[in-house]
Amino acid sequence: MKMPSDSNKMVPRLMTNSFLLVFAVSAVMCFVVYTGYFQRVKVELGISHYAERVHPFVKNYIPGRINMPLNTVVNIGYVVVGAAWCAYTSVGLMMDRISQTDAKMFYVFNFASCCYGPIQMLRILTQMYGFAVLDQWYTLPFFMLVFIWGLNHKRGWNTFRNITLTLVSIFSYHLVLYHEIGFEICLGVHIALALLGANMAWSSNSEAKCAKYFVLALLSCLGFVVLKLADFYLVTLSQVFKYLSGHFLSKICDILQIHFVNHFFQQIALSTTADKKKKKE
Repeated sequence: MKMPSDSNKMVPRLMTNSFLLVFAVSAVMCFVVYTGYFQRVKVELGISHYAERVHPFVKNYIPGRINMPLNTVVNIGYVVVGAAWCAYTSVGLMMDRISQTDAKMFYVFNFASCCYGPIQMLRILTQMYGFAVLDQWYTLPFFMLVFIWGLNHKRGWNTFRNITLTLVSIFSYHLVLYHEIGFEICLGVHIALALLGANMAWSSNSEAKCAKYFVLALLSCLGFVVLKLADFYLVTLSQVFKYLSGHFLSKICDILQIHFVNHFFQQIALSTTADKKKKKE
């Protein structure tokens, strides 16, 4: 099948603009953390906060400073999933199967995933305060993107609204400076908004076959939260979880959550594009 030339020209521009946007926001967040603005935030530092320990057999084959091999390596999954969905988005756009606005959201969401992986890996490897803060902070706008995505499907694309909601999400992290569980409150609100956004997207095209992916994304989100909280409790059930820790398994769920969110919005986008084509005929 011959690909539309306009779409071929559009892909590099949309990808570049989306990457620069994510990079700029990430750079500003890194700079703010570097200045020490959030130095009063309480974060967990040190391997004592993680149940994972190096298996004696593995210890002889990895660098000595890697104390949590699985929790380190798993973060590559964020980059792999993000990059794969960026590539798939490019193909979908060139084949005219998804709209430009959907492509923008796919690119931004998945470039954010590609950035999130290294941030978490650096937190695990270095146990530095700044990376711990950035890990927390970056989570919030990530969830907000899902709400924005759903809102765009329901009410149409609005650049001002999208930027405003993103800024609100980023600034909401200031609550950690005023309340001991400020991050947990912000995260809970953002998860609720993400669910609302998915609901709005689904209601905008009820014929989209996305129920399975909604359930899988929801279960992955639940697994991410529960397994992380149960990190040390699982070790009391079996010593296996001393090496295959709850924290590591929660990261697997988090990566799957990103993957299934992409699948969910893919079904919405494909169905919406197909409907528009039918109306034109």
